[in-house]
Amino acid sequence: MSAELIGAAAMLASAFFHSFVGLLTKQAEDKLVFRSVLMLTAAIISAPALFLFPPPPPEAWRFLIAGMGIHFVFQMAMISAFQRGDMNLVYPVMRGAAPAMAGIAALVFLRESLGWVEIAGLTIATLAILGVSWPDSHRIPKAKALAFAFLAAGMTALYSVNDASGVRATGNAISYLAWFFLLTAWPITLASLVRRGRAWPAIARSELSRGIKAGLVGAASYAFALYALSIAAVAPMAAMRETSVIFGAILAAFVLKEPFGLRRIILAILLAAGLVLLQVG
Repeated sequence: MSAELIGAAAMLASAFFHSFVGLLTKQAEDKLVFRSVLMLTAAIISAPALFLFPPPPPEAWRFLIAGMGIHFVFQMAMISAFQRGDMNLVYPVMRGAAPAMAGIAALVFLRESLGWVEIAGLTIATLAILGVSWPDSHRIPKAKALAFAFLAAGMTALYSVNDASGVRATGNAISYLAWFFLLTAWPITLASLVRRGRAWPAIARSELSRGIKAGLVGAASYAFALYALSIAAVAPMAAMRETSVIFGAILAAFVLKEPFGLRRIILAILLAAGLVLLQVG
């Protein structure tokens, strides 16, 4: 098999694993404690790298500290979105709005010139997101769920830029990510401890199996993505990861038994297509 085919298979696996973590988050009884268990698992998995690689230089620490705050807001917004809305409503918005927001911001505020492929992808993705969140004849999407989903998407766009800057300042992606997982695990864990108090250990035990599974799957998702990007062209590989929107729609429909409908299935496919065009362009 060629490097392109192997990379494509790895990135599709990464996209599926990403949507699977979203499914586990939606299924969690206590999503706050679940996310703390997930993040602690990621921190433990990455802990050996803290001793195998030199720590980030001083100029990288401002990005790590900023990332703690940004990622905490993202986690809380994601939890609130999943608590208030179906996965087939909030996951496409959380996953798809971030690159669309980044593209719009680059076009409007940074005056970046976009090619026709990027403009087409941005237009399709934006219209698809609006279509997913638009009320239908059967149900009216919850405004608060969508508001938190868009907030989570905004934080995703923000921490993506912040972490990319941090990795570049560090010069070693593994070292940066190990410290990132260690630092970002604590705000969400402290928040869950404060909110749940003495009930936290019992709740954590009930969420332990699902949380550890999500932590391992999330780590696998990133590992597959990193591997794909290391052996094949970046633009098509990054674009393929956007198929997580379609995988999320399938999981919501068949596992959670959420009523999806033909309209949202088509919109999920269009959203993924728009994001692919945006990434490739």
